[in-house]
Amino acid sequence: MTTIVKQTLPDGITLDMLDAVAEEMNVETNPPKGLIVHTHYAEDDKVHIFDVWESEPDYRAFAQERLAPAMAKVAERNNMSPPGGPSGAPMDVVDVHRVVRGS
Repeated sequence: MTTIVKQTLPDGITLDMLDAVAEEMNVETNPPKGLIVHTHYAEDDKVHIFDVWESEPDYRAFAQERLAPAMAKVAERNNMSPPGGPSGAPMDVVDVHRVVRGS
């Protein structure tokens, strides 16, 4: 079932750091299996992620196999402790009732 994954990241995480994680994973040329769309943005002095996935298991596999290692590398380069868990921040996971894809 199609799933939305929403996260608000902890203080100290910047858009530049998320860009570095994306580059570390090479997602532009090698997108994760099951990803429909990924966004990250800043609002109210916080960085947020809003993703749409084909399924929650697709997201979980990506988070464990690719995201967590990339986040650990970027955290180390920024003299930060690696985030806990595969996603690094509490998240909301919502099953989608309907998806309409644009052209």
